Amino acid sequence: MKSTKEQRKNIKIRQKKLGMTDVEYQGFLSGWGVESCTQMNREQAMEAIAALDKLMRSRDIAEKDEMFWASAPRNLETRYEELVQRDARFATPRQLRYLEGLWIRVTRQQTWERAMASFRAFLQKRFRIGDILWVKKEEVGKIAAVLQIMQEKDSKKTG
Repeated sequence: MKSTKEQRKNIKIRQKKLGMTDVEYQGFLSGWGVESCTQMNREQAMEAIAALDKLMRSRDIAEKDEMFWASAPRNLETRYEELVQRDARFATPRQLRYLEGLWIRVTRQQTWERAMASFRAFLQKRFRIGDILWVKKEEVGKIAAVLQIMQEKDSKKTG
């Protein structure tokens, strides 16, 4: 029997959570001999979801729910690339994505929009930076260190 619409949706959400590129996703699907999750049967889709869940746990990103990732932008792996040519004093697109990824691990917000609003508030209060776009290269390490400490404290509480 063909995979269900819900299974395909869950696969795509997990692909987005993991930030898989199209090439990575195609490689993942090739393990089942298909080019699209729509070509999977129900058993293959269940296996794929379980494999993606395992991968997310290994990367410590499984705690966010479906609603959170459904509200996230589709371009997570290329987000901020349009800023690549800006002033060299500012953080690179990759650094900005890294900081967002750290924030996602510590925020308790239920949607992407709320998570990013709380991140802006955190940056303003803690570092006097009004928006992630204004983070300078020299500030990335300081912000990352604080976020990593927050993550460690959070994992001690829940662990």
